[in-house]
Amino acid sequence: MPSQSDVAKLANVSFMTVSRVINGKENVKEETRQKVLKAIEELGYYPNAAARALNNNKTDGIGIVIPHAEFMNVAPYFLDLISSLERNIDKMGYHLVFKLPSSFKSASDYSQLYKERKVDGVIVLAPSVDQWLMKKLITDNVPSVVVYSRDEELDINYIDADNLKGAKEAVNYLISLGHKRIGMVTGSTTLICGRDRIDGYTEALKDNKIDVDKRLVYYGNWHPESGVRAFNYFFGLKDPPTAIFCANDHMALGIMRQAGLNKLKIPRDLSIFGYNDITYSGYLTPPLSTMKQPLEEIGEKAVDILIKTIENPDRPKEKIMLDTKFIKRDSCSFPRENIHIKLRPEDPLEQPELRIGVVYPHPDLNPKPDH
Repeated sequence: MPSQSDVAKLANVSFMTVSRVINGKENVKEETRQKVLKAIEELGYYPNAAARALNNNKTDGIGIVIPHAEFMNVAPYFLDLISSLERNIDKMGYHLVFKLPSSFKSASDYSQLYKERKVDGVIVLAPSVDQWLMKKLITDNVPSVVVYSRDEELDINYIDADNLKGAKEAVNYLISLGHKRIGMVTGSTTLICGRDRIDGYTEALKDNKIDVDKRLVYYGNWHPESGVRAFNYFFGLKDPPTAIFCANDHMALGIMRQAGLNKLKIPRDLSIFGYNDITYSGYLTPPLSTMKQPLEEIGEKAVDILIKTIENPDRPKEKIMLDTKFIKRDSCSFPRENIHIKLRPEDPLEQPELRIGVVYPHPDLNPKPDH
């Protein structure tokens, strides 16, 4: 394997000159730089990244941390977001270091990537609402950007989608079609986005002078099974909803499956609205109306802010909220009243104590079964 000394010998320059070229120093004549680069190419020499990190106090690495591994299953749009981040990281001359929570044993390990000089900064995707991770990043002075979470009281960069506004727009659309009994299947309220979507739902109802019926709010966990159980719960009520707003598309899939098994036609008998616009939402029968996340813009801005923070740690922190996009398809229509079905024997009414629970229940909403 060729060494830096071999490059210096072939280019007929000093070892230090080769080092200056590799590390991007400006005090090298262009003619000399080209000779060194040509020698590197001819020999197939690859600079030692660890040595460069010691010389420059930089790794040119950016860590991407997902605190909740389950998101890779229930939020496939995360893969699109990671692809956007990787493209922008590469474009800026950095490389990506990817970490899932199984790699960490304690809270402090999240900042170890930076402390051990494995990365120059980190992008954290959707940490929990307790904010311990954000606080740890601040305490350890880690250059960082948080995506899909925020805390106005913490001095940290963040980029988030305006999920409250997006959920409100979705529910307002259902109301504009004439729906008054609108159910909601929530996501986990351990996440800011889960709480924001509940708030958007309740605000839309209140703005339209529609009472918030706690029995029409079912706490899910982002998985399709939550949609299945929510359908069974809603249609065990004496007066089920005519439309259901789901906090993500996966749970909407569960609703749609159960509706079909119980001979309900969408949207004739039941309107369904999702969230996130996952790839196959437009290929369902009928195609699912949903809210689309600005993934490409989030990825571009997150990388830009982080690199600026790496280069200037004292720069003011940026706090950015981006709009979601309403994707109108064919899963919503005018309400049909008095829908009553007999649930299939293998789909018993979900009992309250069996509901998929959440760690941090949203305040003021605790749905109870209809008696």
